[in-house]
Amino acid sequence: MDRVDRARAYYEAIDDGEYDRLRGLLADGFCHERSDLTLEGPDEFVRFMRDERPETDTSHVVETVYTADGGVAVEGELRRADGSVWFRFVDVFAFADGRLAGLRTYTHSG
Repeated sequence: MDRVDRARAYYEAIDDGEYDRLRGLLADGFCHERSDLTLEGPDEFVRFMRDERPETDTSHVVETVYTADGGVAVEGELRRADGSVWFRFVDVFAFADGRLAGLRTYTHSG
């Protein structure tokens, strides 16, 4: 699985509620940073995605994938269960040993 495939698999695992699969994509030192929250460690991140995020019935719509210098950035939108856009995002992924090592999320209201 290349880096772009791994980034796409990240969204699929979250959208499908496949948290064991999500954990398998993440490096042991994984860290997710966003403006309101930092989640350090893959287990903390998976726990948040499974148990603590405000809405779990959402879907990521990937519009554009950018690659440069071994990294991947993804632009898209997060939709609620009714199909409405909750917010737009750009996710910047870092990799280590073929796994997701870090993620920085930038959002804009939909």
